[in-house]
Amino acid sequence: MSEEETLAFIPGTNDDKEIIEKFLSVALPVKVTPSVDVKPVKAETCGRPIITSSRHGKCELGNKDGDCEFTIIQKMKIEIPVRFKVKTDMDDPFVDCEVKRYDDSCNENEENN
Repeated sequence: MSEEETLAFIPGTNDDKEIIEKFLSVALPVKVTPSVDVKPVKAETCGRPIITSSRHGKCELGNKDGDCEFTIIQKMKIEIPVRFKVKTDMDDPFVDCEVKRYDDSCNENEENN
């Protein structure tokens, strides 16, 4: 199926030749599919743990009413071996001839009705 298009003649300045101007787009469809390989995670502690009761009111000196709450904070180093990969498929390139109605506008960004 083809469409006809009226092309505008632009008066030339070189030996009175006429110039036909045509805009088109060249495209290459690309499909990218990601994947990830993750190996076992390694973890190790860094330094000594910190024990604090500053966020809890039940660990006062001399408390004999039962329980005591505290928090243990430990700095850790975590290594996560990750390898990102992509599979890329490309279709055949094509040309979009951008068939438009004739308009005397020179700005290709304006919409033609």
